[in-house]
Amino acid sequence: MMTPINLKKLLAHRARTFNLPPAKRVSTPAQALTFVNKRGFTYFWPIKGIDLPSLWTAVAGDRPVSDKHDDPGHITWGWKDNALDKKIWYYGKILRGKATMISIETAPYFYALSENYGAPEEDYLIAYQEGRLPQSAKQVYEALLDKGAMHTIDLRKEAKLSNAKDSEFNKALEYLQRDFKILPVGVAQAGAWKYSHIYA
Repeated sequence: MMTPINLKKLLAHRARTFNLPPAKRVSTPAQALTFVNKRGFTYFWPIKGIDLPSLWTAVAGDRPVSDKHDDPGHITWGWKDNALDKKIWYYGKILRGKATMISIETAPYFYALSENYGAPEEDYLIAYQEGRLPQSAKQVYEALLDKGAMHTIDLRKEAKLSNAKDSEFNKALEYLQRDFKILPVGVAQAGAWKYSHIYA
């Protein structure tokens, strides 16, 4: 017979795990790193319908993400962007294709669950031949293998996806991130918004 779950204990555990009051808000990049490391992995934003911790909630509280650019919770953007090249956590669109932060200690376990078995230069070809890798993702990955790290504007051109719909290019990026083939490693001042991830 299963032991019933005590709702009060469950909510207390959730409050501790999500860093909800009375816990002190995460307010520095060092605290953000500790938050991710203690949990092993966390979402960057809260995801509707998924009850897992997020850095946003730890900083801003249990509320929806604000559309206002001056919301105090948006400090997390700077922390994330400034850490992309520091290798203090693994960041990418991983779980359900959503922005995920994984501790360096936990990342090998996630990688072990991916379909990467041998050499990166060969695994993607096998996946493509077996119909598991979309053409657009193959083109993006080959552009990065050939030219090295580049921001999304140049990457789109190199992958010969300039005329493709945004969704096709973005899905290729998400697919490759979910499969631990690429990740954002920086931010470039490129494009109309002067904000473009650099992928490697």
